[in-house]
Amino acid sequence: MRCKIPRPQTWHAALALAGLACVLASPAGVLADEQGEFVGSETCLECHEDVAATYGRSVHGKLRPYQYTGQAEGCESCHGPGGLHADSNEPADIFVPTTDLGHDGVAACLDCHKTGHTRDWDTSVHAVSDVACLSCHQMHGDGTRPALLADTEEKVCFSCHLDTAAKFRLPSHHPLREGFMTCSSCHGVHGDPFQGIAVGEPTREACLECHAEHAGPFVFEHSPVQEDCAICHDVHGTVANSLLRQNEPFLCLQCHQPHFHSILAGYEGDYSPPQGAIDQDWGYNGLSGTSQHDSMKRVMLTKCTQCHQSVHGTDLPSQSITGQGRALNR
Repeated sequence: MRCKIPRPQTWHAALALAGLACVLASPAGVLADEQGEFVGSETCLECHEDVAATYGRSVHGKLRPYQYTGQAEGCESCHGPGGLHADSNEPADIFVPTTDLGHDGVAACLDCHKTGHTRDWDTSVHAVSDVACLSCHQMHGDGTRPALLADTEEKVCFSCHLDTAAKFRLPSHHPLREGFMTCSSCHGVHGDPFQGIAVGEPTREACLECHAEHAGPFVFEHSPVQEDCAICHDVHGTVANSLLRQNEPFLCLQCHQPHFHSILAGYEGDYSPPQGAIDQDWGYNGLSGTSQHDSMKRVMLTKCTQCHQSVHGTDLPSQSITGQGRALNR
């Protein structure tokens, strides 16, 4: 059975009616003869006091689809006619999506929520993993959390994704715990491919939504940046700064050979600036020091970004002639 909705005056109204005003055909229509007459939400809430205390403040409690569909409203839009149940007080005489449809009533939810973020639910990672709507949402809600979430979005997601929760406790992490973003800022939790990152997909396009300065195109590009940000960064959290998977130079050395200077033996002994290089204003005397055998290794195997600062790409040629622009120097 399809919902017959009168033509609204605006497209905004059309979308609102299509997404919110439809009621479940099964309980409201097919079960009408088996469950008696419609009695209204007021009758339901006389007994279900625990739901009555908060239901009116929730999104579902505020919907009034009757005027558009000619069928049920409120509680009976999902549970079907409540006449028989109200007379007998028997749980078997009322339609309960979580019991009668199985799998926590996903089919009941999708009967109305079939557009927008949930249109690709059947192919989403959560659906394939047998996650149900009520694993994250409360059907009745209390009006205090968006989208009828059972708890804050962070706690709901972390209740399953424990490995990710641990990464957000590391020194370098995206500002989720600080409240500047949520999991759904990057992830399409209902399977919407245009909302963000799914498991196993490249992160680049989602990252550039916020980090647009690294988008390019650049004259001198760094290949990993054009492929996937996650090659160098762990987007949830790391011990290294800037969400890097490893500290420098070890991250860079996975692809690049070290400079040949790092294999040279350093000068051993004290040293001081050459004659005439002392400047009272700039304090060149401070360059005096002691060199060791491994000094070259310490200099050339510290942070690559001390010299190669434009690691995401640049339009400017490198200072080094031999680099020919490819060295990504400042």
